[in-house]
Amino acid sequence: MMGSNSAGGGGGAMVPGGMGAAAGGDGRHDDEAVLTEFLSSLMDYTPTIPDELVEHYLGRSGFHCPDLRLTRLVAVATQKFISDIASDSLQHCKARVAAPIKDNKSKQPKDRRLVLTMDDLSKALQEHGVNLKHPEYFADSPSAGMAPAAREE
Repeated sequence: MMGSNSAGGGGGAMVPGGMGAAAGGDGRHDDEAVLTEFLSSLMDYTPTIPDELVEHYLGRSGFHCPDLRLTRLVAVATQKFISDIASDSLQHCKARVAAPIKDNKSKQPKDRRLVLTMDDLSKALQEHGVNLKHPEYFADSPSAGMAPAAREE
């Protein structure tokens, strides 16, 4: 069973299950039953991120687990994280484009296509606790690409 997890305010990532806590009864028993059902539903779900890729990076970090359900759980969590970052970046991009240009109204572009910038991505990542510092070789400042001695002048 596939469900949408939209409680985070715009994730939109598809995740298996869609189950909440069962009503009534023993809370611990219900939580275990929901968890067991969710983990078993992961066997029928094919995440966007391949199992081999998740296993590779889990192995590089020192985590080895033969249980495919756990690998897929990490893949689903990663997919949700990336989806949230992309959604937040889009919102920052829309806000930037919607902001009026202060200098001259005749310079406003007629083409309203959205272009994701590093600033949009940096702001979205910072909201999720990831600090992104891009190197100086990005041509976003007049001194980028110049020799260090020339920058000081």
